[in-house]
Amino acid sequence: MSGPVLVLHGGAGRLAAGGRTDEAREALRGILTASWPQLRDGGTALDAVVAAVVRLEAYPLFNAGTGSKLQRDGVARLSAAVMDGARERFGGVVNVEGLAHPIRLARALVEEDSRVLAGAGALARARELGLAERDVRTPRAIAAWERGLAGETGTVGAVALDAEGRLAAATSTGGRGLERVGRVSDTPTVAANVATEAAAVSLTGVGEDIVDGLLGPRLVAAVEAGQTLAQAEAALLERMRARGWRAGFIAVDRSGGWCAGHTTPGMTWGVATEGGVRGCWD
Repeated sequence: MSGPVLVLHGGAGRLAAGGRTDEAREALRGILTASWPQLRDGGTALDAVVAAVVRLEAYPLFNAGTGSKLQRDGVARLSAAVMDGARERFGGVVNVEGLAHPIRLARALVEEDSRVLAGAGALARARELGLAERDVRTPRAIAAWERGLAGETGTVGAVALDAEGRLAAATSTGGRGLERVGRVSDTPTVAANVATEAAAVSLTGVGEDIVDGLLGPRLVAAVEAGQTLAQAEAALLERMRARGWRAGFIAVDRSGGWCAGHTTPGMTWGVATEGGVRGCWD
C-alpha cells in the first residue's frame, strides 16, 4: 500500500456556461488543499471524506448543500451518502429539506440501526442530533429555477485511503434540478457511493444512468475480482460509452491507485497524495 490518497469531484457535465468553469476548478483545488492535511497527518479516511464534502456543500457554486438546484416546486431537497469501507456500512439521506450539511446526517446514520432516512424523518433525526438547519437556496439557484434552467454543476463527492489502509466514500447532491417532486437521485444508493476493503467510488452525472449501470458496484466488483483499478476503469468506461451512460466517477483502491473518469463533456476533479496536489486544472 502507498501513502494516503484523497480524491474529490465537483460534478460532471456542463460547466462552461456563464464562464464558471475556472471558478469551480479553483474552488475544488482550494478545498482539496484545505482537506488534505487531515488525512496526511493520520486522520481516518471516513473523517476525511466527510470533512471534504462539508466544505464542498458550503461552497454555493456546487450542487450540494448551499446553492443546490431546486425541484419543480422551487424547493431544494438534498440527498447524501457515506460508506465506511473498513466496516462496509452505509448511511444515506434522501430528499431532506432545510439541512445545511446533509453529509453530516449521512455520517451519523452509519452508526445507527436505521441507516437510510428520507424527507421529514431525516430532518427530524437531524434535529435530534442538533445538526444545523438553513435555507440552502441562493439567489442564483432561485433565478435558475425561475428561468427553467437545470443548472451547470453536479453532485460532489470524495473518496479516500488512509495510512492504515482504510477506504471511505462520501457523496452529496441537490439533485438534477427541475425534477418531479419525489424523485430519488442515485446519490443515496450504493450505485453512486460505495466503499469496501478493496476500493471506494463516488459518482456524478445522470442519476438514472448510474443506477441502470450499477456503476459503483460494477467498478468495485472488478477490483475485488482481481483487476487493477486502471483495468476496471477502462472496462467500465468502455461499457458506459457503449450503453450511452452519462456519468463520471472518482475511485481509489487499497494499494493507493486512483482514477477519475467520465463520459460527460467534462468533470471537475482533483487528487492529493504525498507527491502533491493535481487535477483537472493542470
